Amino acid sequence: MNTTSETPLLSSLSLENDLNGLKNVINEAVSSDTALRLFFKDLFRFSASNHCIYAASDENRTHPLIALNSLKNLAALRLDSPSRPIVEKAIEICHHSQASDDSLAKIELKQEELDQPLFTQDFLRAVVEGDAEKARCEAAKIAVVSGNQVAVIEMIMEVATHHMDELGTFVYGVYRSAVFGGEKEPEPFMNLLLTEVTKQPRPIETADLSGDDSLYPFLGDVLKNSDDRDFSLFSTALRLWETDSPRQSGYRKGLKLWAERQFKSKPLTEETGALRKESSANSIIKAIKDNNPSQLTHFLSRARAADDWSWTTELAESWIESFETKESDFLLLDSLQSLIKAVPESFIPLLAVRLLQVNSSISDR
Repeated sequence: MNTTSETPLLSSLSLENDLNGLKNVINEAVSSDTALRLFFKDLFRFSASNHCIYAASDENRTHPLIALNSLKNLAALRLDSPSRPIVEKAIEICHHSQASDDSLAKIELKQEELDQPLFTQDFLRAVVEGDAEKARCEAAKIAVVSGNQVAVIEMIMEVATHHMDELGTFVYGVYRSAVFGGEKEPEPFMNLLLTEVTKQPRPIETADLSGDDSLYPFLGDVLKNSDDRDFSLFSTALRLWETDSPRQSGYRKGLKLWAERQFKSKPLTEETGALRKESSANSIIKAIKDNNPSQLTHFLSRARAADDWSWTTELAESWIESFETKESDFLLLDSLQSLIKAVPESFIPLLAVRLLQVNSSISDR
């Protein structure tokens, strides 16, 4: 392993039998919202530096950071009472993930290289052509010169939007982990992405984009007909579409092409209605356990109106404590809550049905 930090979390995770150390880490992580954030930042850096990339059952690339980032999102929805089951599950995933044997030497740049004009297109071209050595050298220059420490990762994300089926979830998970946990030290996240993305050429297509373009016309087909993988990918695409980034236009072009190939488009219609600004996480959990779509739709709408998302944290805890969970379960739940927040109100009934299907699949294992 490449562990370099001396924080208690990283040293404990590097020792398989240090159970007392892990217990202390967990107690500290759930002591406050600030401690919880620091816990996930440490965990992200550790995982980016030490865990390997692997192929999921559908051959798309994945990494523990994907599940860890989803767990962080779910835990962050109830910061007034940090979730011990989510922290324990995050450590379990991190502790049992396969260690990476990749060891990349740090790029040492000469002054004359830094004095040359910086062209980001040189980096993008190297990534598109699969030239790993050139890509790493150009990435090191950008990281030194740019005031945006995740600029390189944002450019890799732009290329990945043209290869969503294979790279979308993986690159986005690492990208968001880097933004959260690696703004000052992005190198482990950058190296992780470049190791995978430059293994082969990644051609990109050209696309026209208008101000009226949107992913919402595809949403009905996604909710009714997509499998879990495409559902999570679409949620990722929707988040990327709205991401505030200098590369936003590039993201949208790749995402538009992917959505047009993957889903059927239908004109968007939206129903509106007044909703009382109140909700109850217990009511949502009960509706899920009762498998009651109409009640769940009602309570999800109320929760959205009240901007109350604590139910997702409680549902994740319920799954962890009651069922055999997989890493992909937390990505699905994170995707569901993200869509419930963002989509027009008329889609809430379809999302309620999808949430019940996911819960049933997990509880029937």
